[in-house]
Amino acid sequence: MAFVLVQHLAPDHESILANIVRRYTHLPVFEVEDGIVVQPNCAYIIPPGRDMALLHGTLHLLEPLQPRGQRMPIDFFFRSLAEDQRERAIGIVLSGTGSDGTLGVRAIKGENGMVMA
Repeated sequence: MAFVLVQHLAPDHESILANIVRRYTHLPVFEVEDGIVVQPNCAYIIPPGRDMALLHGTLHLLEPLQPRGQRMPIDFFFRSLAEDQRERAIGIVLSGTGSDGTLGVRAIKGENGMVMA
């Protein structure tokens, strides 16, 4: 299993999440670069100011289409996860901003994946 962490950040705010996660796991932790192939037993962190999608087991970074405050990066990622991994998708919502994650959770459940909140 691979772990992909999607967080809400201001586009100009440097993320320290990768460093924090590294302190608590022996797994390799990567800040995602466009086109990185997802490997089991690794953790992947979304960089600030990007949307991220999974396509054929590869993480792709995209310029957000929505302005700041209207972006839903968790929904965006979960929907791509559901489409790519279908019943193998697992989505875990630890916390969120507003309703971000709701549509993505529905997409995962619609593919018979597993969701926890």
